[in-house]
Amino acid sequence: MTVNLIDRLKEFGKDMKDWEEMKTSVEGVIITKMPTKGDDLNFGLKIIPMSKDGKPLKRREKALFITSLEQWEAFKEIFNDPKGFDLISNIDNLRGPRAQEKEEESEEVFEI
Repeated sequence: MTVNLIDRLKEFGKDMKDWEEMKTSVEGVIITKMPTKGDDLNFGLKIIPMSKDGKPLKRREKALFITSLEQWEAFKEIFNDPKGFDLISNIDNLRGPRAQEKEEESEEVFEI
């Protein structure tokens, strides 16, 4: 992470309330400010998978929430496991298409 991004996160977090969210320039990734004691800043990432046409595949409240690099790496291993891919591919073939849910638009975006 560059110093510039760290400084921007600090600046961004000063004015945010606990559990406030902001979309980022990474499609499907939202920054969430989490509660802390004192003046420390603590952020988590809400991961919402998006379809090819830019619509969310899950509701915001059902998104994957990641709060550490350790969690990120653990999920990455799971998602890259070929057996897991094979399993979800077969599960996906069992069901028909689903209706897409509409996501509300936010004007402000945190550029990464």
